[in-house]
Amino acid sequence: MRSKKFIHRFKLFILMLAMPFTAIPLFANDVLKEPLVAGEYQQLADLLSSSTYFQAHFQQTVRDANGDIVDQSTGKIWLARPNQLRWDIVEPLEQTLIVNDQQFFQYDSDIDQLIIEPLSDQISALPLLLLSGNAESIARQFTVSQIKAVSAQSAVSDSSSRQLFNLKPIGNSGLFEVLSLEFKGGVLQAISILDDLQQNSRFEFSNIDTATVIDGSIFVLDPPADTDVIYR
Repeated sequence: MRSKKFIHRFKLFILMLAMPFTAIPLFANDVLKEPLVAGEYQQLADLLSSSTYFQAHFQQTVRDANGDIVDQSTGKIWLARPNQLRWDIVEPLEQTLIVNDQQFFQYDSDIDQLIIEPLSDQISALPLLLLSGNAESIARQFTVSQIKAVSAQSAVSDSSSRQLFNLKPIGNSGLFEVLSLEFKGGVLQAISILDDLQQNSRFEFSNIDTATVIDGSIFVLDPPADTDVIYR
Protein backbone atom coordinates (compact mmCIF):
# COMPACT_ATOMS: atom_id res chain seq x y z
CA MET A 1 0.00 0.00 0.00
CA ARG A 2 2.77 2.42 0.89
CA SER A 3 4.43 1.80 -2.49
CA LYS A 4 1.23 2.70 -4.34
CA LYS A 5 0.83 5.85 -2.28
CA PHE A 6 4.35 6.98 -3.08
CA ILE A 7 3.93 6.34 -6.81
CA HIS A 8 0.74 8.40 -6.75
CA ARG A 9 2.61 11.29 -5.15
CA PHE A 10 5.44 10.92 -7.63
CA LYS A 11 2.97 11.10 -10.50
CA LEU A 12 1.46 14.21 -8.92
CA PHE A 13 4.89 15.54 -8.91
CA ILE A 14 9.37 13.89 -5.15
CA LEU A 15 10.07 13.15 -7.19
CA MET A 16 7.27 12.12 -7.17
CA LEU A 17 8.58 13.40 -6.39
CA ALA A 18 8.69 16.69 -3.14
CA MET A 19 5.59 18.62 0.91
CA PRO A 20 1.63 22.60 5.32
CA PHE A 21 5.23 23.34 3.96
CA THR A 22 4.12 24.33 0.48
CA ALA A 23 3.09 27.80 1.48
CA ILE A 24 5.79 28.35 4.08
CA PRO A 25 8.13 31.17 3.05
CA LEU A 26 11.87 30.90 3.14
CA PHE A 27 11.92 33.45 5.94
CA ALA A 28 9.89 33.65 9.13
CA ASN A 29 7.93 36.80 8.33
CA ASP A 30 5.17 37.67 5.87
CA VAL A 31 5.48 37.31 2.11
CA LEU A 32 4.34 39.21 -0.96
CA LYS A 33 3.00 37.35 -3.96
CA GLU A 34 3.58 38.85 -7.39
CA PRO A 35 2.31 37.42 -10.68
CA LEU A 36 5.13 36.44 -13.00
CA VAL A 37 5.64 38.25 -16.25
CA ALA A 38 7.03 36.42 -19.26
CA GLY A 39 10.61 37.24 -18.28
CA GLU A 40 10.11 35.65 -14.88
CA TYR A 41 8.81 32.44 -16.46
CA GLN A 42 12.15 32.48 -18.23
CA GLN A 43 13.85 33.07 -14.88
CA LEU A 44 12.35 29.86 -13.51
CA ALA A 45 13.28 28.02 -16.69
CA ASP A 46 16.84 29.30 -16.45
CA LEU A 47 17.10 28.10 -12.85
CA LEU A 48 15.85 24.64 -13.82
CA SER A 49 18.23 24.38 -16.75
CA SER A 50 21.27 26.02 -15.15
CA SER A 51 23.11 22.71 -14.91
CA THR A 52 23.04 19.58 -17.03
CA TYR A 53 23.44 17.25 -14.07
CA PHE A 54 21.92 17.15 -10.60
CA GLN A 55 22.37 14.52 -7.92
CA ALA A 56 21.52 14.68 -4.24
CA HIS A 57 20.22 12.83 -1.22
CA PHE A 58 16.65 13.57 -0.26
CA GLN A 59 14.37 13.29 2.74
CA GLN A 60 10.64 13.12 2.12
CA THR A 61 8.10 14.13 4.77
CA VAL A 62 4.37 13.77 4.17
CA ARG A 63 1.92 15.65 6.40
CA ASP A 64 -1.85 15.38 6.42
CA ALA A 65 -4.29 18.30 6.43
CA ASN A 66 -3.79 18.66 10.19
CA GLY A 67 -0.01 18.92 9.86
CA ASP A 68 0.65 15.47 11.33
CA ILE A 69 3.43 13.37 9.79
CA VAL A 70 1.96 10.33 8.03
CA ASP A 71 4.96 9.11 6.02
CA GLN A 72 8.70 9.62 5.71
CA SER A 73 11.36 8.25 3.40
CA THR A 74 14.96 8.85 2.37
CA GLY A 75 16.92 8.19 -0.77
CA LYS A 76 18.80 9.69 -3.69
CA ILE A 77 18.01 11.44 -6.96
CA TRP A 78 20.00 11.66 -10.20
CA LEU A 79 18.99 13.95 -13.07
CA ALA A 80 20.64 14.33 -16.47
CA ARG A 81 19.14 16.68 -19.03
CA PRO A 82 17.42 16.48 -21.36
CA ASN A 83 15.51 13.26 -20.59
CA GLN A 84 16.85 11.12 -17.73
CA LEU A 85 15.78 10.99 -14.09
CA ARG A 86 16.32 8.36 -11.39
CA TRP A 87 14.70 8.39 -7.95
CA ASP A 88 15.85 5.76 -5.43
CA ILE A 89 13.97 5.30 -2.17
CA VAL A 90 16.27 3.62 0.35
CA GLU A 91 14.20 3.64 3.55
CA PRO A 92 11.78 2.41 4.78
CA LEU A 93 11.30 0.29 1.63
CA GLU A 94 13.63 0.10 -1.36
CA GLN A 95 12.16 1.29 -4.62
CA THR A 96 13.57 2.70 -7.86
CA LEU A 97 11.75 5.04 -10.26
CA ILE A 98 13.35 5.96 -13.57
CA VAL A 99 12.39 8.24 -16.43
CA ASN A 100 14.61 7.43 -19.42
CA ASP A 101 13.66 9.17 -22.65
CA GLN A 102 10.01 8.18 -23.27
CA GLN A 103 9.75 5.29 -20.78
CA PHE A 104 8.95 5.05 -17.09
CA PHE A 105 10.36 2.22 -14.92
CA GLN A 106 9.25 1.24 -11.43
CA TYR A 107 11.25 -1.45 -9.64
CA ASP A 108 10.19 -2.81 -6.25
CA SER A 109 12.97 -5.02 -4.92
CA ASP A 110 10.94 -6.38 -2.00
CA ILE A 111 8.55 -8.15 -4.40
CA ASP A 112 11.01 -8.51 -7.33
CA GLN A 113 8.71 -6.65 -9.69
CA LEU A 114 9.56 -4.27 -12.54
CA ILE A 115 6.86 -2.21 -14.28
CA ILE A 116 7.69 -0.63 -17.64
CA GLU A 117 5.32 1.79 -19.33
CA PRO A 118 5.43 4.71 -21.75
CA LEU A 119 5.37 8.16 -20.24
CA SER A 120 1.84 9.45 -19.74
CA ASP A 121 0.87 13.05 -19.00
CA GLN A 122 0.33 12.24 -15.33
CA ILE A 123 3.62 10.41 -14.88
CA SER A 124 5.67 12.95 -16.82
CA ALA A 125 4.28 16.25 -15.50
CA LEU A 126 6.92 16.95 -12.86
CA PRO A 127 9.88 15.02 -14.34
CA LEU A 128 9.51 16.84 -17.66
CA LEU A 129 9.23 20.16 -15.86
CA LEU A 130 12.50 19.49 -14.05
CA LEU A 131 14.21 18.15 -17.14
CA SER A 132 13.08 20.59 -19.80
CA GLY A 133 13.77 23.99 -18.28
CA ASN A 134 11.60 25.38 -21.07
CA ALA A 135 9.72 28.62 -20.35
CA GLU A 136 7.06 28.01 -23.01
CA SER A 137 6.35 24.51 -21.70
CA ILE A 138 6.02 25.87 -18.17
CA ALA A 139 3.63 28.60 -19.33
CA ARG A 140 1.45 26.09 -21.19
CA GLN A 141 1.07 23.79 -18.19
CA PHE A 142 1.16 26.05 -15.13
CA THR A 143 0.34 29.43 -13.70
CA VAL A 144 3.36 30.54 -11.71
CA SER A 145 3.82 33.00 -8.88
CA GLN A 146 7.02 33.95 -7.15
CA ILE A 147 7.05 34.30 -3.37
CA LYS A 148 9.17 37.21 -2.25
CA ALA A 149 10.31 37.07 1.36
CA VAL A 150 10.03 40.07 3.64
CA SER A 151 11.99 39.94 6.88
CA ALA A 152 14.01 42.07 9.23
CA GLN A 153 17.10 40.51 7.72
CA SER A 154 16.03 41.23 4.14
CA ALA A 155 19.08 43.37 3.64
CA VAL A 156 21.34 40.40 4.24
CA SER A 157 22.92 39.40 0.96
CA ASP A 158 22.01 35.73 1.44
CA SER A 159 18.30 36.57 1.25
CA SER A 160 18.54 37.59 -2.39
CA SER A 161 19.89 34.15 -3.30
CA ARG A 162 16.73 32.42 -2.03
CA GLN A 163 13.81 32.01 -4.41
CA LEU A 164 10.48 30.21 -4.12
CA PHE A 165 8.07 29.56 -7.00
CA ASN A 166 4.52 28.24 -6.65
CA LEU A 167 3.05 26.44 -9.67
CA LYS A 168 -0.61 25.59 -10.19
CA PRO A 169 -1.73 23.34 -13.07
CA ILE A 170 -3.77 25.05 -15.76
CA GLY A 171 -7.21 23.47 -15.99
CA ASN A 172 -8.60 20.71 -13.82
CA SER A 173 -5.76 18.24 -14.36
CA GLY A 174 -6.03 16.63 -10.93
CA LEU A 175 -2.24 16.21 -10.81
CA PHE A 176 -1.82 18.41 -7.74
CA GLU A 177 -3.08 21.69 -6.33
CA VAL A 178 0.22 23.48 -5.77
CA LEU A 179 3.81 22.56 -6.58
CA SER A 180 6.55 24.61 -4.92
CA LEU A 181 10.17 24.78 -6.06
CA GLU A 182 12.72 26.29 -3.69
CA PHE A 183 16.14 27.50 -4.82
CA LYS A 184 19.17 28.86 -3.04
CA GLY A 185 22.10 30.26 -4.94
CA GLY A 186 20.46 29.15 -8.17
CA VAL A 187 20.32 25.48 -7.08
CA LEU A 188 17.15 23.50 -6.36
CA GLN A 189 16.89 22.83 -2.62
CA ALA A 190 13.38 21.44 -2.10
CA ILE A 191 10.17 20.39 -3.84
CA SER A 192 6.76 20.55 -2.14
CA ILE A 193 3.48 19.12 -3.42
CA LEU A 194 0.02 19.89 -2.07
CA ASP A 195 -2.47 17.30 -3.32
CA ASP A 196 -6.27 17.29 -3.54
CA LEU A 197 -6.52 15.67 -0.10
CA GLN A 198 -4.56 18.60 1.37
CA GLN A 199 -1.57 16.35 2.05
CA ASN A 200 1.80 17.99 1.71
CA SER A 201 4.76 15.96 0.48
CA ARG A 202 8.06 17.78 0.92
CA PHE A 203 11.37 16.61 -0.53
CA GLU A 204 14.44 18.34 0.90
CA PHE A 205 17.79 17.83 -0.85
CA SER A 206 21.25 17.57 0.72
CA ASN A 207 24.77 16.73 -0.51
CA ILE A 208 23.84 18.38 -3.80
CA ASP A 209 26.25 17.93 -6.71
CA THR A 210 25.70 19.71 -10.02
CA ALA A 211 29.26 19.43 -11.30
CA THR A 212 29.87 15.70 -11.65
CA VAL A 213 28.96 14.08 -14.97
CA ILE A 214 26.47 11.27 -14.38
CA ASP A 215 27.14 8.11 -16.34
CA GLY A 216 24.21 6.99 -18.48
CA SER A 217 24.30 3.51 -16.96
CA ILE A 218 22.73 4.90 -13.76
CA PHE A 219 19.47 5.23 -15.70
CA VAL A 220 19.47 1.60 -16.84
CA LEU A 221 17.99 -1.10 -14.62
CA ASP A 222 19.56 -4.53 -14.38
CA PRO A 223 17.18 -6.48 -12.12
CA PRO A 224 17.70 -10.14 -11.10
CA ALA A 225 16.86 -12.73 -13.74
CA ASP A 226 13.77 -13.95 -11.87
CA THR A 227 12.20 -10.49 -11.64
CA ASP A 228 8.55 -10.31 -12.65
CA VAL A 229 8.47 -7.81 -15.55
CA ILE A 230 5.15 -6.14 -16.37
CA TYR A 231 4.65 -4.06 -19.51
CA ARG A 232 1.81 -1.55 -19.54
